[in-house]
Amino acid sequence: MSTDRGAGGTTPLTKSLLTDRLDLLRLSAADRRVSGLLVLVHLWAAAVPALTAVATGWLVAGLTGAATGRGTVSAVAWPLIAVSALLVADEILTSLGRTLEQYNAGRIDARIRRRVRRLAMAPSSMAHLEDPVFADEAARASDVGEGRVRSPGTAAVGQLRLCFRFLGALGSAAVIAVSFSPWLAVVLLVVCAVNRALIRRWWVHLAEVRDERESMRRRAEYWSDVASTGPAAKEVRLFGLHEWVVRRRTHELLAWAETIWSARREILRQQGWIALLAAIAAGSALLLPGLAAARGDLSVSALMTVIVAAWGVFQIASMGREAFDIEYGLGAVRALERLNTTQHGIATSAGTDVQQAGEPSATPEEGAPATLRTEGLVFAYPGSQHRVIDGLDLTVRSGEVLALVGHNGVGKTTLIKLLSGLYLPTAGRLLVDGRPLDAAGASAWRKRVAVVFQDFNRYPLSLADNIALSAPEHRHDKEGIRAAARRAGVDVLADRSPDGYDTVLSADRAGGTDLSGGQWQRVAIARAVFAVEHGRDLLVLDEPTAHLDVHAEARFYRQVVAEVTGATVVLISHRLSTVRQADRIVLLEAGQVTEQGTHRELLDDGGEYARLFRIQAARFTDTGPRTGEKEAAR
Repeated sequence: MSTDRGAGGTTPLTKSLLTDRLDLLRLSAADRRVSGLLVLVHLWAAAVPALTAVATGWLVAGLTGAATGRGTVSAVAWPLIAVSALLVADEILTSLGRTLEQYNAGRIDARIRRRVRRLAMAPSSMAHLEDPVFADEAARASDVGEGRVRSPGTAAVGQLRLCFRFLGALGSAAVIAVSFSPWLAVVLLVVCAVNRALIRRWWVHLAEVRDERESMRRRAEYWSDVASTGPAAKEVRLFGLHEWVVRRRTHELLAWAETIWSARREILRQQGWIALLAAIAAGSALLLPGLAAARGDLSVSALMTVIVAAWGVFQIASMGREAFDIEYGLGAVRALERLNTTQHGIATSAGTDVQQAGEPSATPEEGAPATLRTEGLVFAYPGSQHRVIDGLDLTVRSGEVLALVGHNGVGKTTLIKLLSGLYLPTAGRLLVDGRPLDAAGASAWRKRVAVVFQDFNRYPLSLADNIALSAPEHRHDKEGIRAAARRAGVDVLADRSPDGYDTVLSADRAGGTDLSGGQWQRVAIARAVFAVEHGRDLLVLDEPTAHLDVHAEARFYRQVVAEVTGATVVLISHRLSTVRQADRIVLLEAGQVTEQGTHRELLDDGGEYARLFRIQAARFTDTGPRTGEKEAAR
């Protein structure tokens, strides 16, 4: 622990602690109306322990007088009414306070989640969404489930409650100081504060242990999902993987939990100091006033006042639920601050790039699709030194059908994300109609792009909505939806269903139905076609025939690609029969262009493309030993 002093003699640790607490209090005051009412409730609750101590002493005095025959009925009745009223008020205010806290915490948590979503959506690129560091921080900042593990809202309202708990302890200590001894009041406050500080230190350590192992927890949750959710059920059941998956999940969960259990065991071994301090506080509160009463220096009523007030002071030593909420919720607040800092740095860097690049291009040239050109394009994923795209120079001409082919892992899918503005280059430039595409222009450029990814989305909506989501402002264009469906070959789904295009594509919905992989791919293609028909002038198709049968693949180019007008098409496929009719075919290797030309030109060159094509063609033309397959296997 650092002992260096900052300005004013305050240690950095103390300054950080105070800053964290002030941040939580500011967070709790976001809704002024609710937080103001909550302050009034806590203020009264803070006064209850001291008032109860005084009322109890008053009641004992009345009972003592009545027992000796010197008191009256009113001398007992009024203090009894006061004690009863305080007890009832405390219960009512406790319930009201909890309700207000839940409401205020929910509002704060909702605002934090919206902030995390804005931070996630702010960069024009999506590379940060695939960064495990960002994923861990976002999970920490927005985790509000599983027993309120890291809720910023409960941390904020817990901090407010704790402040008034300390205020109540000071009030009770003041009663002890007035009724018996200022020194006893100070001793009880100091001992209880030290006790709480020790407990807090261990809780902070436990919170840090949990935060450091967030990625381990997410891995355990992944295997829980595999073991219990529908998408993975087919293979789990077919291959008998259930026991293996459960064991894997148990292993990951125990690996995560073991470190936490170890930290808890270490904390339990140090509970002796807590017990000693608690014994000192309790002994002082009972023994010293008791001896004074035995000597006749303290009345019975004052003795009871001191004992009840001491109980009020003891409340600050206990680590209630709010302590758990604060220490774990602070992890979420700090994670949000780190996200803010990181994303601000990205935004600042992007702003610098904008100034260097000049005016971004996000509008098409009049009457023509965009021309794309990459110059020395380089891309590496965050945290990796490996260049997936390494110095790529490529031109995608306006209105052409360009096919990208190559072995797995050469960067084809990464390249289309760069062309689509979903990633920003690590180095080099991407130019649209001769002007650099930068962070400022990427969002507008994406409105001109339609993509069918390999892992396309499957929305649990109607068939019509699944198609129209690519241009939702044209959802009313029913004829356009039907035309896109016909070109992609999914119109038969509507024809066979009594609900037609209103058929819900989800087996989990009443009256809904699920589709095969090939049918879903056709829906994704229809969605992209619908977008092109409503103004998008770059169509990217990533393995569009992967789930289609041979006949559907043969019709695909004629019905979909050849019918596209007013748009440039970039086609990626491992099936070279799908791309042979493209205007130009580009072969990628190690993130660079190694061959390009028409299908016939590349075959005549006899390079890698020709070799790959012959291997695939041999599957359909060679009736003898399949040497091509053996060569591919080697």
